[in-house]
Amino acid sequence: MSAKRGPRSSEIRVSGLLRMLPWLMKHERVSVASMAAQFDMSESDLIEDIEMASMCGVPPYTPFELTDIYIDEGYIFVGANKRFERNLELTSSEAFGLSLMAAAARELPGFNRGKELKSAVKKLRKVLGEGIVDVDIESPVFLPIVTDAASTGQRLRITYWTPARNEVSERTVTVRTVFVDRGHWYIQADDDASNDSRHFRVDRIRSVTPLDEFVSVSNIAVQIPTWFSDASGSVVVTAEVAASAAWVVETYPCTVREERPDGSFVIDIVVNSEHWLGRLLLRAEGSIRVVSPPELATLQARTAESVLARYRANSSAT
Repeated sequence: MSAKRGPRSSEIRVSGLLRMLPWLMKHERVSVASMAAQFDMSESDLIEDIEMASMCGVPPYTPFELTDIYIDEGYIFVGANKRFERNLELTSSEAFGLSLMAAAARELPGFNRGKELKSAVKKLRKVLGEGIVDVDIESPVFLPIVTDAASTGQRLRITYWTPARNEVSERTVTVRTVFVDRGHWYIQADDDASNDSRHFRVDRIRSVTPLDEFVSVSNIAVQIPTWFSDASGSVVVTAEVAASAAWVVETYPCTVREERPDGSFVIDIVVNSEHWLGRLLLRAEGSIRVVSPPELATLQARTAESVLARYRANSSAT
């Protein structure tokens, strides 16, 4: 029996009743002691919750419209409750959504599939059929290690690849949170190299060495970075990206419209300035072709001409 540590919140009491009432309806008559043991709570808490449930109903709140539950001489009795006569029925979209979330939960690191979830998924599959929901969540090699480090406070030495510079660096980090965004897993970590909080994509971690160093765990909220692709007032550019410039797709937030057999992509990417896009096109050395908007189709040539003009001006000045 759990000890009472203070006033229980309304959320805890209501969620508890939602679990207990269907069970109680099936038994109709049960002792307070046995029901309290069934749901691992004190008898006084159970009596409080049952008394609260007995006062619930619908307008005009006459005795006939209240839940017919009462306690007498240590027993809980249930009368005719027409509002509990019919089992909960889910719409097709609700059933699909639950099945989708259950399938996704199974892919999360550290997830333990309980018997309640297993039973619920089995019932959903009887209705939806097998193979309707297939969730493919990225599972990088070092995801379990960084997830464990976030919960234990153990510091890590990682080798990290930065695709924008095609460089590999060694860093000592303290993992604070682990989260998934846009289909990729990230860690938010205190980075010794920059002496600041940084985000690292887990699939770009090349090696991990746990250190014999531990820090206190901070229960901070997950802060998913707001990528510039969400900026309002920017231009959405559709571009063809050759396989040789796949690093663009991996580095910058974008929407992949098509991934072709030859390794090339068609993407939508939000651009906050022509200057930034022009420099990106030059770095890609012709491996990116702007499809739309049409006024940006010649941006690479114009940017290259501008750079050459400045170079010539500087050369003549010297």
